Amino acid sequence: MSMATFLLFHTLVYSMFSLAAYLCLVEAKADGFSIDLIHQESPQSPSYNPLLNPWQRVQNSLRRSSSRASRLASASHSVAAHTFHSDGDLLMSLSIGTPPFKIVGVADTGSDLIWTQCQPCKKCYKQKDPLFAPRNSSTYKTVSSGSNQCRMFVGMPSKQNKKTCAYEIEYKDDSHSHGIASTDKLTMRSTSGKPIPLPNNIVFGCAYENVGDFNHDASGIIGLGGTPASLINQMGSLTGGKFSYCLAPNENQSSKMHFGAKAIVSGAGVVSTKMQISRMGFYILKLKGLSVGKTRISNFSESTKIFSSSMNIVIDSGTTLTYLPQKLYSLLEANMKKEIRRTPVPDPSGVLRLCYKISDKISPPIVTVHFKQADVKLKTINTFLQLTDNLVCLAFSPDQDISIFGSVAQVNFLVGYDLKKKIVSFKPTNCS
Repeated sequence: MSMATFLLFHTLVYSMFSLAAYLCLVEAKADGFSIDLIHQESPQSPSYNPLLNPWQRVQNSLRRSSSRASRLASASHSVAAHTFHSDGDLLMSLSIGTPPFKIVGVADTGSDLIWTQCQPCKKCYKQKDPLFAPRNSSTYKTVSSGSNQCRMFVGMPSKQNKKTCAYEIEYKDDSHSHGIASTDKLTMRSTSGKPIPLPNNIVFGCAYENVGDFNHDASGIIGLGGTPASLINQMGSLTGGKFSYCLAPNENQSSKMHFGAKAIVSGAGVVSTKMQISRMGFYILKLKGLSVGKTRISNFSESTKIFSSSMNIVIDSGTTLTYLPQKLYSLLEANMKKEIRRTPVPDPSGVLRLCYKISDKISPPIVTVHFKQADVKLKTINTFLQLTDNLVCLAFSPDQDISIFGSVAQVNFLVGYDLKKKIVSFKPTNCS
């Protein structure tokens, strides 16, 4: 084969791959697409430990939930641009570069930036998977320090090269991530197995120094919050600002995240409420009160003292429990006891406040969450969490600093976000 023939052959092959990628992008824009979300305690997760029993996995989720609630509260009180990093339950994978290199990051609706640890790492936590090597990608580029992309990423000129955009994220717990703002080809894999190329010039952080309490089973964070730097907003016309997820009731089952046309929540049973996006990128709703069975227990009159508007509760897919102000939680607990009429037992771990033996055959009432213009009815799977073979506990907790509508309450709902209309929709769905 002559050199000219060789070059022609490779040009044709490259053109075929480019055409295939273009067609996948066109199809994804028209029809939307879906991906799998991986629970940290599932066998598909890099962090899966086969030696743990199901109840130890639940305890891991509760520890992450408590830590995450504290960090969300700290971030909400702070005036800094970036003060929170994720320790949520859900992971997602995507590929970076040419050739594609797979990374697994924490999928976080409570975070905005996208970053992954990169070679050569000066000071990094020890992750289980290999690190992304920018030098091995023919499409990798650094972001210019004077560009809009750098400003979006809250970047600054690098100390080594003033023309290159560096970023420094400092977190409330003294953790930090430092690196270079970068672009490369990013690809997701849909649930049908098709690669979905993301729009060019998505900015992510190539992190070379990461110190602190990060999840060693993930290579970084995939921010799904509401700021311009998040993956959702950078995907632009590919999603039209729409995404949704369906959280499965069992961590061994894959949860789903949908984008674009596939993310639209419609049909019988749908309720929608207005949302606000905080400066930190949190999605905040207006909670008016709760009902236990037929008893309306309270209007949400207590101020959380963390948001400047009347919106008062963060909706978050990465926090296991639902956190309420002390007064509202106490009313919820008291009315649950009235309805169930069984003798509560203590949680051996001391984490949850209201627990019952399964052998007592309890029948918990429906809890209705009254958001503004949207009543979301929670079944037992949303209100109680099984901690052991013979123990279930109320999956709510009091918190004086922040209110969070957590993931247990969202199980078996299709939860859709429309960033343009600024609404969140709920539809009862079998997410198995």
